[in-house]
Amino acid sequence: MFDKEVGLMKKRIRFLYLIIFLLPFIQLLKTTTVQAYSVPDRTSVYEHAPKGMKLNDFITAPEYYTNTKTNNTTAFKSSNKIIRAGDSNNDSTDIIQLLDGSSTQKQQIGSFWGTVKDSNGNKTYNYFDLSKSQEISVWFYGGSKIDGYDGFAFVLQNDDLGDQAISRSNGAPTAGETLGVWGGGTPDNKTTTTKLSGASDGIQKSVAIEFDRYLNNTAGSTFNSVNDYLDFDGFSMSNAGNIVMNQLREKHIAWNYPGDTATYMENSYGIFTNNYFYNLTHRGPVQNNSYFTGYDGLEVANSETQDPRNGWRHLKITYTPPTTGTTARLSYLINDKFPDGTDKMQTSQDSKTFSIDISKLVGTNDDKKVRWGFTASTGSPKSSIADLDMVIEKMPSIVDMKGTSQITDITKNSSKTLGSTKELHTSDGDEIKLEQKLSYSGGISDSGEITATVGLPEYVEYNGDENGVIGKMTYQDEDGTTKTQEINKSDLKDVTITIPGKYESDPPSYKTVKGFDVKIPSMNAIGDNSNIEVYGIVKGPESSTPITTNVSGINTSYQADSYTGDTMSPDFVVDNEILHIENTNSLSQELELGDEAHFQGNISYLKGSTFDGEELLSNLEVYDQDGNKLPGVQKGDIEVDKGAKTGTYDVPYTLNGLEAGKTYTFKLKLSDSKDRISNTLEYQVKIKSEKNLQLAVNNYRFQTINAGSKIGEYVKRSGNWDINVNSTGYKWKLSAQSTGLFSEKDNSYFEPLYFIDKNSNAQPLSDNTLIAQQDTINSGEIQNTDVTDTWSEDDGILLKNGFPNLAGDYTGEIKWTLSETL
Repeated sequence: MFDKEVGLMKKRIRFLYLIIFLLPFIQLLKTTTVQAYSVPDRTSVYEHAPKGMKLNDFITAPEYYTNTKTNNTTAFKSSNKIIRAGDSNNDSTDIIQLLDGSSTQKQQIGSFWGTVKDSNGNKTYNYFDLSKSQEISVWFYGGSKIDGYDGFAFVLQNDDLGDQAISRSNGAPTAGETLGVWGGGTPDNKTTTTKLSGASDGIQKSVAIEFDRYLNNTAGSTFNSVNDYLDFDGFSMSNAGNIVMNQLREKHIAWNYPGDTATYMENSYGIFTNNYFYNLTHRGPVQNNSYFTGYDGLEVANSETQDPRNGWRHLKITYTPPTTGTTARLSYLINDKFPDGTDKMQTSQDSKTFSIDISKLVGTNDDKKVRWGFTASTGSPKSSIADLDMVIEKMPSIVDMKGTSQITDITKNSSKTLGSTKELHTSDGDEIKLEQKLSYSGGISDSGEITATVGLPEYVEYNGDENGVIGKMTYQDEDGTTKTQEINKSDLKDVTITIPGKYESDPPSYKTVKGFDVKIPSMNAIGDNSNIEVYGIVKGPESSTPITTNVSGINTSYQADSYTGDTMSPDFVVDNEILHIENTNSLSQELELGDEAHFQGNISYLKGSTFDGEELLSNLEVYDQDGNKLPGVQKGDIEVDKGAKTGTYDVPYTLNGLEAGKTYTFKLKLSDSKDRISNTLEYQVKIKSEKNLQLAVNNYRFQTINAGSKIGEYVKRSGNWDINVNSTGYKWKLSAQSTGLFSEKDNSYFEPLYFIDKNSNAQPLSDNTLIAQQDTINSGEIQNTDVTDTWSEDDGILLKNGFPNLAGDYTGEIKWTLSETL
């Protein structure tokens, strides 16, 4: 039975008879995880540690923790140890030991913090700026045992104790269930007859995300004076907000404010003397059953030994500052990738985002710089002595660099960036380009020369140009100065990559792919960036039937003194099916300007696939007879029934804007919903010459017939006789017909007109006489022919003085007939 004083957040336990009898029974039912497989030793784990930053003086790890009540500065020796690359038993990278699995000390506390102040005491060093977006990432080794240490916490704090901030009980550093950050614990895990102030015993002005292996929920009692209750959440609370109740399980991740009074609940038992023990209020959302000790979650046969690489787990912390007010976002992502940077499957990853109040850390101060770091402990009744080591991949203020990657199918003009949900479909023979970009975003340090180890995707041939060049690395300073280094096929080497298991519990396997190393100059200014480009030709597996091959992204890792990171190349699909088109009308056509050309044919898949019912896209390009592509591309939709094995296409094109008399090449290809591109058909279309046939004539005169003129003579023409035929694309003939010239006084008097040829043959115009013709076709420029240019004064159309006539003016008409000849 419990008397609850909710307003004071206290509980007094008066009668525990039922619990006393139940506890042994519960213990009998407790499930214990048994490790039957072998595990590698710590030396081997260190040898296989992921690459991390050089720590230099960027972090501070106390050797001792002070008892703040007695001022004993060596009251508690920490389990911290910084193991530099090159130290004994460690040639790989700098490692921070937080807990020591080889120690006999059951009660252990470890912590490290970014070194906030420089040698002059200025707060300008490895701080965490709450006014800016920040990211921290580490690799951690949680020992060889699943039932290991109590846990650890990521902490942001502004405690006046600085790097001496740690869990305490009445001034004494306290391990076990506190994880090195919470109050409410006691050094001996026993209840106390003196009330504690959990809030003042936790790290002050802080926020913490705990990664807690055990569910510490054993209540103290007259027969069991244990203080191991911090994870009890079986209470009820009105207006709880994001305080969780009845949710915690073992291996949980939650958060709260360690220095906040509302974080703790006081409990007590006893009749004459009160004994006190405490529990936390945890804030959610909560993640239960996460993996962060030993090789938890990986199953191997009893006779096998775990791979030491699998002992390292990845953790990333991301912070987003408030847009207004004091509410920021703090996120974690754990178990997201393997040590070589290869992504783990989604079911292995745990991630949550919390809304935190930064005024709990900095109040209303303009200075938003706080410490960041990790605390850890072991020593609660359920826990054991185990290792906890960390390799720092990224610190918030040292070097901030961003990596991105992209793959482009140059043939299809289609790209995919890392993180995109788009499927990039490639086909055999497509040219692709892989890009890995890195840029400097800020920090207090140079990156140092960066070694990029680039793994190349499979099912791509990297043969290069005639000199074997497969790509290049381009480095650009913030001032625009560039440096370029070619990458040759001869630079390729074997790179080991991780292959995730089929199921979450399956250990990964490893294989080699082609890759290369390239050196990138040190970056130290915002705007410094590099881009690694590699070109290749897609080559999928051989098969006579349609298959698709999913090609996984491959990791590119970056290693420098002050920066380590990696990016995966985007995955893509290789499709061996071939979209094929075959014409059914002529590949050579001759049409008039303004006509509509039609390009028709059949569509099918050469390996027998059926159509999915999605529209196909036609792509029609036009080239002139010199091979120059005309601006623009005509696109159109082609429908084929779902399930059909064949289809047809009819692509129209209106012949406008082209030149008459010239031949154009029309290149047609189709693509489907999976970006498969067909073969290209070339159609030749000749534009017929533009035809023109026009006659231009005027009024004409003849010379005067004198009184002495002889009957039967021909009267010559007077003035300029222009008879113009304008023609393009025609053979033609010109005829003239006339009844003669008639007296204006008496039309019974007239004179006839004749056409005299070069042979002096005379033909009367009364017979519609042929006077000129052209037997060749001019298909180019318009041709102007003046038929009178070949006439002399004695030939051509002449007037015959055939009869004695009245004096005066004579007039008449000539009917001209201009016609096409075959």
